[in-house]
Amino acid sequence: MNDLGLDSEVSAEPNGAGAFWTGPVSTALAALLLAAATLLGIGSHPARARSQDTIRVAGTALGPGDSATARQLLQADLGPRSPRWARLYDSKGRGQAAKTFMQMARLAYPSEARADSMLAFFRSAGTDHPDLQVQAEFLFGGLQVASSADREAAREEFYRRLTSEHKGSRYAEQARRLYSPDSQIEAGKPLPELRLPKLSDPTATVEKSDFEGRVFLVDFWGTWCPPCVRAMPHLHEAYRQHGGEEFTILSVALRDSRKAIEEFRANEWEMPWNHAFVLKGSDLQKRLRGQFDIRGLPLAILVGPGGKILHVSRGVGSGEKTAQAIRDAVAEEDAEDASSPESISEGNSDR
Repeated sequence: MNDLGLDSEVSAEPNGAGAFWTGPVSTALAALLLAAATLLGIGSHPARARSQDTIRVAGTALGPGDSATARQLLQADLGPRSPRWARLYDSKGRGQAAKTFMQMARLAYPSEARADSMLAFFRSAGTDHPDLQVQAEFLFGGLQVASSADREAAREEFYRRLTSEHKGSRYAEQARRLYSPDSQIEAGKPLPELRLPKLSDPTATVEKSDFEGRVFLVDFWGTWCPPCVRAMPHLHEAYRQHGGEEFTILSVALRDSRKAIEEFRANEWEMPWNHAFVLKGSDLQKRLRGQFDIRGLPLAILVGPGGKILHVSRGVGSGEKTAQAIRDAVAEEDAEDASSPESISEGNSDR
């Protein structure tokens, strides 16, 4: 049973969720980012009740069958204005109030209504809680859930409120770094020029022009990055279905070693596509971070045959979103090819 520390006890929770960000995100905030996507079922496995979902909160033991009790607690003792959230923040540190709410939300809300129910709670707590630090934390939690659940209007709302009403907070700083809407890497913009050392031969390079005329994915990743690894089954399935003349992948390894990548490809996932390797701490790594707006890993950029960006996926859950974007892009290219004058002329000549 996991004691969430909302009674008199204070317990530490193990987590190792901070590894997937390339910039300075605290372990507590990284754990919060991972918790949001995990309970929403974003990743290679859907969220589901497990034995370790049994928790103790406000003197009450809650298990997978106690959704009604969990909802009652979130409406009463642990409502949006509850002083217990401030006590948890003070005793266990930044990120823990919102993370605890997310763990309760897994039990309290059915999966089909979970995102909207959570956003409603975060919005209320971010407005009405008397502690400004708790307000900021819940607004940041709402921003993460809205982003993971593709609620664009809510994402814009939480971002705007966090960076205006709490503009000096650590949460606002991280929101600006991770979720700023102003980016040169977004759909409709041209992909920046790309010239990277090949993984197989550091004296050779792979370039943007190598992929001209087809859909391709630039996937910034690392063997050390858990969400990158969880994206692998989705990328492999997309490549199995569409890889070839119409689609390919360029994986760009950051903060990694050639040996780690070799072992990963031999023992975990084959990754039978194009690879580039960027030396850790190099000037190239620093330049890429600014040029491609790399806020964290994974970062997947889907590019069309003309060199324009079609789709961008960041962070936890990017694999599933990227795979769907690949399917849509390839299908659209196939439809355009089928309706081209050349195809119509060829079709008529066969009759």
